[in-house]
Amino acid sequence: MADAGHTHRACRVCGASLPAPFLDLGAMPLANAFPESPAAFAAERAYPLAVRGCHGCGLVQLDYVVPAEVLYRDYIYVSATSDAVRRHAEELAARTVRAYGWQDGRRVLEIASNDGTVLKAFQKHGVAVLGVEPARNIAAVAVADGVPTVPEFFTGASARAIRAEWGPADGILARHVFAHVDDVHDFLEGAAALLASDGVLMIEVPYLGDLLDHLEFDTIYHEHLSYVALAPVEELCRQLGLRLVDVEQIALHGGSVIFHIAHAGRAGAPSDRVAALREEERRRRVTDPATWSAFASGVARWRADFVALVEDLVGQGARLVGYGAAAKANTLLNYCPEVARALGCILDRSPHKHHRFTPGTHIRVEPVEALAATAATHMLILAWNFQAEIVRQMSPFAAAGGRFVIPIPTPRVL
Repeated sequence: MADAGHTHRACRVCGASLPAPFLDLGAMPLANAFPESPAAFAAERAYPLAVRGCHGCGLVQLDYVVPAEVLYRDYIYVSATSDAVRRHAEELAARTVRAYGWQDGRRVLEIASNDGTVLKAFQKHGVAVLGVEPARNIAAVAVADGVPTVPEFFTGASARAIRAEWGPADGILARHVFAHVDDVHDFLEGAAALLASDGVLMIEVPYLGDLLDHLEFDTIYHEHLSYVALAPVEELCRQLGLRLVDVEQIALHGGSVIFHIAHAGRAGAPSDRVAALREEERRRRVTDPATWSAFASGVARWRADFVALVEDLVGQGARLVGYGAAAKANTLLNYCPEVARALGCILDRSPHKHHRFTPGTHIRVEPVEALAATAATHMLILAWNFQAEIVRQMSPFAAAGGRFVIPIPTPRVL
């Protein structure tokens, strides 16, 4: 079948044979494949969703790969609907332009540039920008908004073609895309080929340490093939003649890390933050199989607590809606179908999702303005990584007596 995936039994960084999964969530639908109508429910596909950890380099990874063409050619996530992402883009642009001297005339390319939200922040500093975005519908949005965008996947071949036409990039951004890549060697080789001799590649990715510490299992879905710590990134850089020169830890998306990578011959020593994170990972045993096993046990306990909390609220007469038809919400709801059945609808700000249905659980997604018609008493914040933003937006709901239910890391009612 055209959308059939393949199993992955060797580590995508070091090639070591992978052990059995330490967490198996069963077969799940694609987290961003929202059916447009009930007529489409019968055609939904479910794919294995299990996680293995490499005992060699420490990379945590899915063992089943859904084809990228199935996942990304038509996509409905857009960055611009999040205030937090827009703020992060502005801060990132200001900070990196200052740190690396990316002034007028310098070139910054973003891999998986989505609707151009981040590159627009760089344009304000006079930087020449180029996006590379495989979702043709989203790339067209960016182009219409003044952000030049190549509607293709980023590979070694496409990187060399871009360099031949556009020239070397002083900066390459790879925000929340590296974890989506199956062939990480080809991806990084392409970035290295496109990067100027004194350029910097910045890979921003959810951090494995935060996922483990805060039971963020719902960030596990088919798009996220890898769950990344410092150790496997350093190993990959060593293999490919690159060097990690800095690392930043940020709060976005429940805890992310930005790896700053340069050619091995680039002058200057790595920042102290690299050694500090290396020591912290050793101390916290982030890449230890025993830590991964404890995480899986914690997820099972969390599920029991969360289902009990929601069933207790429903038993007391609560009427629940969800907020945030995010990809992570669909992992959570398919793992907890009892909770999914308790939700009248899910509210979301993205017009691309309105009046569609959540994959697998088939809950209708409505505009935020539909809240008044629900008579809801409790709102389950499924996009918990934007909790502060959502609570602020929904302050009239709270003022009228509504309550927020937070699922991760500990199920609770605010």
